[in-house]
Amino acid sequence: MSPASVPLFNPIAELYERYAEINDAIYRPHIARALPAAGARAVDLGCGSERFTGLLAERCGQVLAVDIAEREVAIARAERARPNIEYRVGSLLDVSPDRDGRFDIVLSVNTLFHLFAEHDADAVLKHVRSLVAPGGAAVIVDIVTPGPRAVPVHRWWGFTDAVRTLVRRRSFGDAWTVFRLRQHPVWMRHVRRNQPLTRPHFHSRYAALFAGAVFIDTIDPFVCAVVWRDPEHR
Repeated sequence: MSPASVPLFNPIAELYERYAEINDAIYRPHIARALPAAGARAVDLGCGSERFTGLLAERCGQVLAVDIAEREVAIARAERARPNIEYRVGSLLDVSPDRDGRFDIVLSVNTLFHLFAEHDADAVLKHVRSLVAPGGAAVIVDIVTPGPRAVPVHRWWGFTDAVRTLVRRRSFGDAWTVFRLRQHPVWMRHVRRNQPLTRPHFHSRYAALFAGAVFIDTIDPFVCAVVWRDPEHR
């Protein structure tokens, strides 16, 4: 999440945590398959409340989990603490090879697009790539946009997301949670600020900066993922 997102995500942290839990099964199988089986060190960039950091902790001896929203990190520390996970409140752009070293696995889920409103997308992606150790891997899942970003369009997408949740989960309670979050005034301010790439733009940008990357387009209509292995030569 970008610095501008801090006052937005803190007030809806608990609601977003429930929303993430509802959608966990959409993401988890893809991420679990994409991650390497083992590594010494890993980092979760934009960990939120640690929805997927545990997958890294199962594979690596040391895990750094970073998020700019302190309320999200507080939930992670309270509910999902592990001895090999270090939580840090801060921007993922402050994680650097000089300060933190490089990582065998770099994971980021639905986070990088938040930064594109304030930072050049290529610069953000180059920064993420710089954190990957020689021979390591990056697994990046991010939001893509299928069309206009106007608030009425987002309200409609939120309604259809709630309907899809009802069909998938067969739970009016879960559908209502999704509807509440996606129509929340705080969420509307959030969607006006962020600037996700289109799916074709996502492919072109990442392919240019992560040569040989493999793309996953089957997670969700609003999501694209990329899996990249460092060639070991720098």
